[in-house]
Amino acid sequence: MFKHLKNDLILLAAIIAIALGLFWVEKSRTFQDGTTVVITLSGETYAEVSLSGSKKVEIPVEGLLTVVIDGGEVYVTDSTCPDGLCERSGAISKSGESIVCLPNGVVVKITSDEPEYDFIN
Repeated sequence: MFKHLKNDLILLAAIIAIALGLFWVEKSRTFQDGTTVVITLSGETYAEVSLSGSKKVEIPVEGLLTVVIDGGEVYVTDSTCPDGLCERSGAISKSGESIVCLPNGVVVKITSDEPEYDFIN
């Protein structure tokens, strides 16, 4: 009886160790600071704005929502979509991060001038 319990505990410990290892690897990935905010509306570029300014900038997008750039972060307010997920997604600031408002067809993405690498040779 105890032999099976011991094997089960060893298996559980191994699964937890692997999960923690994968979590640590994902959290230790370094994301570059973004330099540009790219706003697209229905697949077309609507605006490109530098993220480095010190002033708060509000960009209304065709009366659908407002993109706010403040202190190196970007977030969405005043969305007309019924679910408001884009507003609740919070602020983004790193290259590759995005906010998507699917009902309105708006994508807000952070880009960087630095090249991004997915792997190391």
